[in-house]
Amino acid sequence: MYRIEKRFTFPMGHRLSKHKGRCFSLHGHNFTVLVGVKAKRLDDNDMVIDFSDLKRIVMNRLDQLDHCMMLNVTDQEFADKFKEMGMRVITVNHDPTAEKLSQNLYWSIGVALEKTYPLEGSVRIDYVTVFENENSKATFSTE
Repeated sequence: MYRIEKRFTFPMGHRLSKHKGRCFSLHGHNFTVLVGVKAKRLDDNDMVIDFSDLKRIVMNRLDQLDHCMMLNVTDQEFADKFKEMGMRVITVNHDPTAEKLSQNLYWSIGVALEKTYPLEGSVRIDYVTVFENENSKATFSTE
């Protein structure tokens, strides 16, 4: 199995509505995301995937998150006020933790890869790791 990894960064705000500490307050991070992909064989260019192709696929998803506020749907009142102010807001059906963000990115990037590379044995998502800061990360994979 061949594996590669590409790193991405983007700023995003969130609030953990179930948290008992400081993360209950609105705050933000410069998130770093590591996307690992794998393939059983290399393509005609002797690559798992061209890094620029992987960047295009991942950035289609991350561009939606860049400079936005992600909130649990239970915070709809906040979301509505922020939208009235012209802010970019995404609501999700869970607290926007690094764990859930890594899981959601894993599935959305995985679907995009499978649509782009439908053949058996071609490039597939391996894992997604989300760093909130240099010392705290969460990884999701199905293995």
